[in-house]
Amino acid sequence: MHHEIFVNDVLDKFTARIIESSTLHDLRELLSDMTASLGYRFFGYHIIKHTALYDRSNKQPIPGISNVPKEWIEHYRENHYVKDDKVIELCRSRKTPFHWRTELKRSEMTELQQRIMDHAASAELVDGYTMPLMSRDGEIAIMTVIPDHQTYDAEKQRYNENLLYILAQFFHARALRLVMEEELATTVGRRRAFLSCRERETIFWISRGKSSWEAAQILGISEKSVECYMESVKRKLEAVNRTQAVVKALLLGLIDTDHEALGLEDQSDPAKDLGMRPVVVS
Repeated sequence: MHHEIFVNDVLDKFTARIIESSTLHDLRELLSDMTASLGYRFFGYHIIKHTALYDRSNKQPIPGISNVPKEWIEHYRENHYVKDDKVIELCRSRKTPFHWRTELKRSEMTELQQRIMDHAASAELVDGYTMPLMSRDGEIAIMTVIPDHQTYDAEKQRYNENLLYILAQFFHARALRLVMEEELATTVGRRRAFLSCRERETIFWISRGKSSWEAAQILGISEKSVECYMESVKRKLEAVNRTQAVVKALLLGLIDTDHEALGLEDQSDPAKDLGMRPVVVS
């Protein structure tokens, strides 16, 4: 009975606050209070980006919200651990939560991965519980919590993990857009180079509801070329169809919302000439 009251109290408080949270600061405070109430000392919520979007020449952290020691964040970034982190590797291949102590077997790690975990342990980041979080647009995020070992209660944490996983799903739904927008604000220029100019022109018009034929007429290229450019965009963004490619490109800041920024003036739009309405991409 006591546990049921506790769960309802946590859910009520979380629900009330998540609705009002509109900034990263709000979300960080909410996540801090929520995890602390469940017996966790450290937390981290991060977006796992498409591997091709990691700039290996610039040591940048994965975007997210956390309260782990700043020294560890700097060390992680400076050594560019994101591309070798065993935790992230596991999250790319599974959808269910896992405990580090049971899934991170040293015999299955490279020497570098073992070293990363040793360095994490020196920052008191041990015995983590990680939850892969999926979105409908295909983006992957992870939430990891580290227990407060001074007050750790194995039986209590087992119940709390079930509640935490539910709350993490709601948090992810709210935080994904805000975290990505914040990260994109400082990296749009770098990301635009991910697609060629012609690929950006093509996906821009597709995002405006144009068919391949219509986009070809506007750009002065063949319909087959448009199809080839879109296949390239889908491949780079790991999108299964055009709709998902457009959504991902918009989230990643790869599409100019103003076509004049691309030097494109739709002066002879065949859709207008034929009285066509924008079509749904598929």
